[in-house]
Amino acid sequence: MRNAAYYLVFFIFFVVIILPAVVVKSCSDLLPERTGEPEKVDKPGGLMVSLYVTSKNSIEKIPLEEYVKGVVAAEMPAGFKMEALKAQAVAARTYAYKRMRSAGGTGCSLHPEADVCDDPTHCQAWITRGEMLKKWGIFAFYHYYSKISQAVKSTAGMVILYQGKPIDPLFHSTSGGKTENSEDVWGNFIPYLRSVTSPGEETSPRFVAVKQVPVNEVVSKLRQKWPDIVLDPRNPERQWKVVERSEGGRIKKIQIGNRVVNGTEIRELFQLNSTNFRWERVGDNIKFTTVGYGHGVGMSQYGANAMAERGANYVDILKHYYTGVEVKKIEGLK
Repeated sequence: MRNAAYYLVFFIFFVVIILPAVVVKSCSDLLPERTGEPEKVDKPGGLMVSLYVTSKNSIEKIPLEEYVKGVVAAEMPAGFKMEALKAQAVAARTYAYKRMRSAGGTGCSLHPEADVCDDPTHCQAWITRGEMLKKWGIFAFYHYYSKISQAVKSTAGMVILYQGKPIDPLFHSTSGGKTENSEDVWGNFIPYLRSVTSPGEETSPRFVAVKQVPVNEVVSKLRQKWPDIVLDPRNPERQWKVVERSEGGRIKKIQIGNRVVNGTEIRELFQLNSTNFRWERVGDNIKFTTVGYGHGVGMSQYGANAMAERGANYVDILKHYYTGVEVKKIEGLK
């Protein structure tokens, strides 16, 4: 019994103290130290990305393919199918390639000295290996990192082109069944960002969401946003009417009292998951029910995973969500 207790204590000590220390140490060794100095390229001709890291308020140079791994880890669930992860890797690489100044790109508009930043509201999210460890935990880290590395390596150098030029590969979590035309969201017609069907997204935890907002808060926010708005403060929802829907089925224009506003404005004002929403009065609240998550333009990540589960490869996925494109390897890019 004493020997059993001893081994049990040793096992717990090993798992709780020793193993995490070893894993963290090994993870910290995976990337060069962040000195701010340019890193050496492992392979001749390999491209480096100038990345503005928001948390450090500094620019770091890392190999393009290492950058892509960090984006895939940050932007897509690592448990997704391999072909979906490959599609995300190619989209991430294309986004960076289009902006890399060394490849003739314009760089990051918010940080002129960088090619891209890690702010997902402006460029693409990106995380370090240490952050991956925290995100996934010790026991899942090596499996997920190996999986993402395989997705990136097997698509090395591949980018998405439209008429020979790299695209803006916009993506989002969940379309709700059909993606959006670019002009229905931002007003600009982009030929490869067309509305397409996106079945099989019901597995997304945000496929349908409900949010209740107190009536007085609804009225207050509407008046703050549009001071000249006229509506019944007791029953404002009775003066709401959908004026126009997008091809993807989302609310493009909606009448609120005496004003007609964009669905995107209402989504932002009440922090809704998407512009595909309906509303109803429930007691002293207005209940919003949304379908989908994100702007809805470009590749749906949950839709991509559903395609992968049905046997589609990453090229099939990319050509489905980006109309009229080609997926091509650029020599010297990896």
